[in-house]
Amino acid sequence: MTIATDAPEKADHTPSQDDGRSTPVAFLQRHGRAIGLPIIVFAMAVFFSIESNVFLSLSNFRNIGVSAAALAAVSFGQTFAILTAGLDLSVGATVAFVSIVGALVMRDHGVLAGLVASLTAGAGVGLVNGIVITRFKVFPFIATLAMMSVVSGLALSLSGGVAVTGVPEAFSSLAYTRIVGVPIPTVIALSVLVVCIVTLRYTKLGRRIYAIGGNEEAARLSGIAIGAVKIAAYVLSGLCAAVGSLILTARVASGQPSLGATLPLESVAAVVLGGVSLFGGRGSVVGVAFGVLFISILSNGLNLLNVPSYTQMMVIGGALILAVSLDQTFIDSRVGKRS
Repeated sequence: MTIATDAPEKADHTPSQDDGRSTPVAFLQRHGRAIGLPIIVFAMAVFFSIESNVFLSLSNFRNIGVSAAALAAVSFGQTFAILTAGLDLSVGATVAFVSIVGALVMRDHGVLAGLVASLTAGAGVGLVNGIVITRFKVFPFIATLAMMSVVSGLALSLSGGVAVTGVPEAFSSLAYTRIVGVPIPTVIALSVLVVCIVTLRYTKLGRRIYAIGGNEEAARLSGIAIGAVKIAAYVLSGLCAAVGSLILTARVASGQPSLGATLPLESVAAVVLGGVSLFGGRGSVVGVAFGVLFISILSNGLNLLNVPSYTQMMVIGGALILAVSLDQTFIDSRVGKRS
């Protein structure tokens, strides 16, 4: 028995039964979310450019790129977990834990050792998540929520609850260094995006992640090692969280045990706003990049308009509810047609 393992975008191109009678409606059902978010992001940019003279400045665009870099890396990793119909709520705690581990190792053994330790720590958290979910059959929400508590405790224990200083300047200066005018954090985030695109579109692992999220039982019957693929997805999520942690640690020039507290909500919001289904098996990491842009541009624009930060959190939360509602409506409409 075989199953289709291509990215769900291809599956979305299957003509519906009433395409001939309602082509515009069918087109919007298939592509509405893919084209809608870029249009909204563009509209927001136009609005903020009218309301603020600073928004269109080169320095502000650089600020947006730097502030979005860590969220982008974490969100790209979150995408792997959600595509398997899972969730990784431990990404924020992983960022804090990796920040402490990296700062401690860099202070005593140099930047290279710190980078290796940071990536290993992030992958290790993802590995434990994957094992708990697959071998012990713990629901991803519960497993990663519990891991969030465990890893947060580890970060506080290692740091004694205070910031770890003494990070080498060669590392912290990377946050403000530019390559051809582009800040290095932005370059790193774009590099992670390219790697994730290649992984999901052109590798067996990517096709199997989509297959498991689309229909886990069919994937199992076709011979896919469900457990191994899910573990790999959570390891990738942990690795991307570690990259995001390195970006943030360089910006604050110290290891912070409270770093990344808002990233679980923001990363899930970016992924869902980007069109990735919480039910798994459908979505694109390119869409997630637009989800990150939506959150980052919205936050930046509201800051320029002196809107309080707690109001921004309300707006992001409301956008997440709206995105999930639209996703559920999309699923229900398709199930109704098939039945």
